[in-house]
This record gives sequence, C-alpha cells and structure tokens, in this order.
Amino acid sequence: MKAIAKLSIFAALSAMSVFAQGTVNFPFPQMSDYGGNATLLTDKAKASEELKQQFSYWMQAMYNEEGDVAGVRSNPGSNEYFSEGVGYGMLLMVYFSDKTTSYQSQFDKIWNFYKKMMNENGLMVWKATNLSTKQDQGAALDGDIDAAAALVMAYYQFGDEKYKEDAKKLIQAMKKFEFESNGLHLPGDKWGDAGFNRKNPGYFDPAYMPLFAAVDTENAEFWSKTAYEANMNLYEISSGEVSTGLIDDWMNKNGNSWTSENDEFYYDAPRAPWRNAKAVCWHGDQRALAIDKKMAEFVSKISAADMKGPISRSSGSLGNDHNSTFVTSMMTALISDAKYQSKLDEYWNEAVALGDENYFNQSLKLLNGLLVSGNMPNLMNPPSAPTSSSSVVGSSSSAVGPESSAVGPESSSSTIALPAERVAAPAVSVRGRTLQLNYAGFARVDLFSVTGSVVKSLWNGHAEGAVGIGMQGVPAGVYVVRIRTANSTSMQKIRLQ
Repeated sequence: MKAIAKLSIFAALSAMSVFAQGTVNFPFPQMSDYGGNATLLTDKAKASEELKQQFSYWMQAMYNEEGDVAGVRSNPGSNEYFSEGVGYGMLLMVYFSDKTTSYQSQFDKIWNFYKKMMNENGLMVWKATNLSTKQDQGAALDGDIDAAAALVMAYYQFGDEKYKEDAKKLIQAMKKFEFESNGLHLPGDKWGDAGFNRKNPGYFDPAYMPLFAAVDTENAEFWSKTAYEANMNLYEISSGEVSTGLIDDWMNKNGNSWTSENDEFYYDAPRAPWRNAKAVCWHGDQRALAIDKKMAEFVSKISAADMKGPISRSSGSLGNDHNSTFVTSMMTALISDAKYQSKLDEYWNEAVALGDENYFNQSLKLLNGLLVSGNMPNLMNPPSAPTSSSSVVGSSSSAVGPESSAVGPESSSSTIALPAERVAAPAVSVRGRTLQLNYAGFARVDLFSVTGSVVKSLWNGHAEGAVGIGMQGVPAGVYVVRIRTANSTSMQKIRLQ
C-alpha cells in the first residue's frame, strides 16, 4: 500500500511539473471544421505544412527578443515596433504551439513588452523605436483587441490562470478608454473628440465579443450586445454602400466613408474580412456571413494572380500591389459558400507562391491562412475533431465504457485539463432539436444509441453555464447522452421527436 501511495504521489508531482513547464492543450495543427460553419481549404494538411514553413521565416525575420521582452519588428532588420505586431505575435505563438514546441516562453516575452510599453491607461503605446523606448503615448485599438483575445486563448492553450486575469484587466481598460458608452469603438485612447466621429472597422473584431463577455462578466452585456450591435452596424452600412461589399478603411460614426475621395479598400481595411470571417467560423454569425457572401461575389470573379490593391470600393478597380495583404484578406470571404471551394484553394496557392514577404503581408498571410485551414479555432469553445469516428452519425466503432476518451491530462489533444471553475454536476435537457447543456467548465458530451454505438460527438470543450447544442441530422428516437468531465461521468436517456 505504501509503495502504491508513493507511486501515486510521484505521478501527481510529475504531472504538476509538466504542467508548470508549459502544457499545449490544443497543439498545431488543429485542422478543425469549425462545426461546419464555413468552407475551408480542400487540403488542410498540406496547408498546415505550408503555414509552418511560412511561420519559420516569420520567426527568423520578425521576432526579436532581448532578455525577458520580445517584439515583432515592423520589417526585417528594423528596430521599430507597433502594438498591432504585438497582437499578431501573441496570437501566432498560441496557435503555432505544437506537441514538440511550445511558444509559451515567446508569448510571455511579447506580453512583457506590451506591459513595459503601457501608458497610464494600461494600454500599450502604438509605436516604439526599440524594445526599451516609447515613441508615442497613445494606444491603438487594433493591437489591444488582438492582445486581449490572445490572452484569453493563452489561458486555454497553456492553462495558466494569470492569462485570464491579465485579459480581464486589459479588456476593462479597453472598455474604459477605447469604447464609447454606446458601444462604438474609438481608434485609440488619445484621439480626443476626433475619435468620436472617426472609426476604423479594421480595428474592431465581432468574433472577440463573446470571449470578452465570458471573461469580463461585469460588462458581459456591453460586449455581447452593446459593442457588438453598434460596430456590426458600421460593418453592414459600409458594406452596403457599394456593390463590391468591401469595408472602408476609415468612416464616420454613421458608417459612411470618411470623405468621398477616401473610398479605397487600403491597408487598414484588409483586417476586417479576417475578423468578420472569424465570427462566422467561431460563432456561425449570420450577419457576418451575409457580409462575406457579398464580398465573395466580387472576389470570385477575379483570379488570385490578378488580385491587387488598393481596391476602389465603388468601382472594384484594382491597384498595383499584388501581395498577401490583398490576396489572403479577399480569400477569407470565400469561406461563405461551398461553391467557392476551388477559388478558395486558388487564392491560398497564390499566397504560398508569393513566398516570404514583409512584416504586414506575412503576418496577414499567417493569420488568414490559419483561419481557412481550420487552425484558428475558438479555444474557449472548440468543436470536436471532424475526423473522429464518433462524429459520424450511425457509427458503431465504439461503445459506452471506460475505454472511450476522457476529459483530463491523459486525454487527446482535443480535450483540455485546466483548473477551471465548475458547477457541482453537469445536466442536460432537450428542447425540440436542441440539447441544453448546463455546466461551467470543460466537458465532453457524446450521443449513443441504446445498444451502445456512438452516434455523434456533440460537445468537447469549455462551457459557461447554459449551452445549446444543435441535434439536426440525428434521427428521431431514444438515445443515451454521456457527459464526461475531469471529475465525473454521467449518463442520461433522452428522446428526440
């Protein structure tokens, strides 16, 4: 008995040691299908390898560290840094961490740089002349919003509570200094009155609003409703102004172009399609999908080799810059409909053929590429792996029992072990064709036939209270639902009409 106790203690201490050294709970490549919300690249495995190669160049050319801080160079060889690069860098470190290489250390150093460059509002200055010197005292929302989202994702990827705490502080600082009370975003924290009438849609991200609401619970309604609604209106008005559906670089508070001459899809606006498409992939956002579909009609008529910017929003005439900023930002609109599958593949192949590029083009290539290859899932609510046999309706490859995968440290990469908050026990109920899961924490929910065959994997991720899970495609009948958490397994019989 003593020997067994010693072995158990040793195993527990070993697990704690591994966790402390940096666990990667969702290793690259994920190759998710985002729950079927979008059309993705045909060959996600090939694209994942191409992304790794492109990221290797990005790390060598753009990432620069000194001691415990690191920045993302504004261009190879430059010693100039922008807050937007910090946000991109933190996201890339989260999503490119794999089973053999965790980029948590690099993530921490970039976040240290952000904190070192904070102004009195708790926001990073938008520009630094080196890793020690602030050039300006004002912040820019585009860098802050990505950094905050990266912190949330880091909490789920690496499992350290400090990231969630830091995310909450940053999210609240953004609300106080970079958003109006009516929800409209400000370009930064020191624009004065000008910020109330000048908006940059490429700075706002609808996909992040549910994340911020879940972390900053005191202001959950502001993020999930007020800010989302106000800024989605800007997206829709801007897209609706023109037949191309392209979002403007800068607009006024009513969503209209800032000036009649400033009607270009220039170098700020290309972030908007990525942010918009992310909302489709992560949340099935129908308003974002409608904007994507309109843009896709325009993009689908242009070959990837001919796509150049800046683009006239009104006429659709193309500029002279053929690079990944315009190729891959336009590519993300094509996720909106399966009829654009071949065009989507064409655009990604063109981006890869462009090779190594400068900081901005290369960063957007990686971010957009991660999204369309299924490698940028919402780690707060990750969909089950599409290739699992348990995701196929009618499969009989597994039976209810202890041999099935569990939520915990020993489980597959699609599950996660975190010291998350939990209610005493999970519960499920059926409302029409929706299964209602009531739980706070990480859980796996699987559907079985009464004979024990796996019908479908319904949920594998983090829940925040009540979650509705669609049961479309499952035939009517009696089933058994199994809910597994890190601490318990329960089963419940349900009837679908």
